[in-house]
Amino acid sequence: MRLVFLSLGWMLGILLAAEVTHLTPVMWLCLVGMMLILCRLNWYNPPFRYVNIALLLLTLGGLRYSLIPQTSDLARFNNTGGLTIEGVIDTEPDIRDDRTLLTLRVSHVIRGGQTIAVNGQALVTAPRLVDVAYGDRIQATGDLITPGEYDTFSYADYLARQNVFSVMEHTSIQIIHTGEGNPLLAAIINLRQHAKRWIETHLPEPQAGLLTGILIGLERGISPELNGDFQRVGASHIIAISGFNMVIIAALITGVFRFILPKRRWLALGFSTIVIVLYTLLAGANAAVIRAALMSLVLIIGQDGFQRKTYVPASLFGVALIMSLLNPNVLWDVGFQLSFFAVLGLTWFVEPLENLISRVLPGHIMAFLSEPLIVGIAAQIATLPLILLYFGRVSLVALPVNLLVVPVQPYILFAGGAALLLAWLPAVSQVLFWLAYVALSWTIGVIRWFADLPFADVGVYVHPRWVIGGVLIVGVFMLMKDAKPRWLRLIQNQAVISTGFFSGFALILLMGAIGFSRPDGKLHVWWLDVGHSHGVLIETPGGAQILIDGGRFPSRLLTGIGDRIPFTDQSLEMVIITQPDGFDTAALPAVLERYDAKVILTNGQPNLSDEFAELEEAIAPYDVLSVQTGYIVTFSDGVQLEVLHPQTQPELNDSINAVPLVIRLKYGDISFLFTGDLSAEGQAVMLDAGVNPQATVMTLPQHGTRGALDPNFYHHVQPSVVVAQIDAANRRGDPFEGILAMIDVPLLRTDEHGTIHLWTDGKHLWQYQ
Repeated sequence: MRLVFLSLGWMLGILLAAEVTHLTPVMWLCLVGMMLILCRLNWYNPPFRYVNIALLLLTLGGLRYSLIPQTSDLARFNNTGGLTIEGVIDTEPDIRDDRTLLTLRVSHVIRGGQTIAVNGQALVTAPRLVDVAYGDRIQATGDLITPGEYDTFSYADYLARQNVFSVMEHTSIQIIHTGEGNPLLAAIINLRQHAKRWIETHLPEPQAGLLTGILIGLERGISPELNGDFQRVGASHIIAISGFNMVIIAALITGVFRFILPKRRWLALGFSTIVIVLYTLLAGANAAVIRAALMSLVLIIGQDGFQRKTYVPASLFGVALIMSLLNPNVLWDVGFQLSFFAVLGLTWFVEPLENLISRVLPGHIMAFLSEPLIVGIAAQIATLPLILLYFGRVSLVALPVNLLVVPVQPYILFAGGAALLLAWLPAVSQVLFWLAYVALSWTIGVIRWFADLPFADVGVYVHPRWVIGGVLIVGVFMLMKDAKPRWLRLIQNQAVISTGFFSGFALILLMGAIGFSRPDGKLHVWWLDVGHSHGVLIETPGGAQILIDGGRFPSRLLTGIGDRIPFTDQSLEMVIITQPDGFDTAALPAVLERYDAKVILTNGQPNLSDEFAELEEAIAPYDVLSVQTGYIVTFSDGVQLEVLHPQTQPELNDSINAVPLVIRLKYGDISFLFTGDLSAEGQAVMLDAGVNPQATVMTLPQHGTRGALDPNFYHHVQPSVVVAQIDAANRRGDPFEGILAMIDVPLLRTDEHGTIHLWTDGKHLWQYQ
């Protein structure tokens, strides 16, 4: 099991480097050198040898991650207007109902008659019927932009892990010439397309689309409605070639060959391996499929070949180490995570489940159910935390559905696969397709019937901390159970003492968490990374929390709040709604479902939008005050909040950007000015009314768009620091270069630093790095 702990050290280093981004490769290299020296000094000290090696691998993992490109040469042309890019289509075109997605390996940018050599990849959205193929050199014309950020999904991060930092939408395509791709990959893609057409010739829909998805991983022929039904009943693993279904397929295939060759274990294992390799090639042999196949082979070789329980986890972690060495971003790939946990689930849970079910079922029924039912349950138990974390839904009918449809999947695989292999015998192939048709129809019928049930699935929200904590606890327990170290056996023999010890340890951790979450006597201000919107969280020295706006993405806002206020605190002392703009407030109803608000401040401006109607309904149970300039709140810890704008009660027809709430927060000698979306017109009105907006820190109005900051207003504020809440993927080109040139003090931007955290004791100002 040493390989497990060494691999954990490596992967922890990658995760640490992803969080501590200011450490450069040179710094990580210095840490590697220090650990090498430490390993050499303690090499003959067994208790410390492997700990030091694990720490060495941690620094090596950090070094490997720090070498990943964070941008591309091509990305400097993002958000700069229309242009033409030339390159080679690097993967199989992704044909969807309304468009085709092309991953382009770009070699040149063409603009204004100039051709500029560049390196980088772009994701190009082309018309659906565009006639292009893998390996074609094309020119694409359109707007090159930075990928966006969404509520629960960062498209920019998703593409960055594939080394794609630019996207081009609504493009026109021109083919230059063809055949520049890898010949082997091109042959595999052509084989898959021929197989797809052969299936479509011999089967109707939706059976043809389902068989294509199961056999060769091309899921676009499955209608969105049927795909949704599979997800609703917890059977999407059948059509998605990931580790979740690959390990089930591997277990089923191995079971069949064990039945055919009961006394020739290694021969059965060899045939199973050949089938899995062929299936991998037919499914496209892309990175995700290869990862799933490798992990499946680790499972069957470990359990059926070497018949050692510890072999599988150790080998699995070793495979993960190699994969993350080749591409550290694989650790964030959901398919990789599902593959990893599904294999662990089959390793850890199949035998206990067999023992449990064998007590209540006869032997012959148990033999029939052992593969389809127990394998499915074990994989689903292991992957349930990930499903909760990423999808937030749980199927209540997954168990009966899998019991009914998983047993027929081997028949679909063998009949469908044989029909393709015997395509040179059309009559035989058609008969095999008819056999597959029966099993496919049964699968679709069961899925649709259960999906129509009103209780088929339920939405469940579990905080990521609970999911991660639970996975860590179960994972450590199962690893210790397999490894059986001497210290664990000692603890097991003293159950009462160990229970008291671990309970006391947990109590100490809980008390420590509560203690660390107590106010520290300083004023903290967080400009939350909520996209191209305003969202500020404030904690006063006495522990009062104030939320100003919050953006339009509930999950991002709730995470930003939950990460920063005590987990025992479910209330906000004050919520401030600066203006009736859904772009800045659409996430607030979700917050008010989870947290109580003592008081809510608004500017009192009416609005007829649906978003504002929802917000009004959410704030109705609370004390809502309409405030204008001159309103002041003084907290018991000395913090003063004052409203500087609007000057009068806004009317329905007033421009919302001319009359938002402008808040100044003071603590001792330090002050913060929160301008929201205050327009240059509103800034002029404030100055004309004699308002003095001077502040130490100023929020850049309107994200620094063109014309957003009046030079005279900036001169009167006299800030020492300016903070801008900006989405890197915004299409307005914010912040405007002219405004950046005006700012002569440090500018902190959420698109560069993420959430900005400043705090003060009333005399000094600090920034969290």
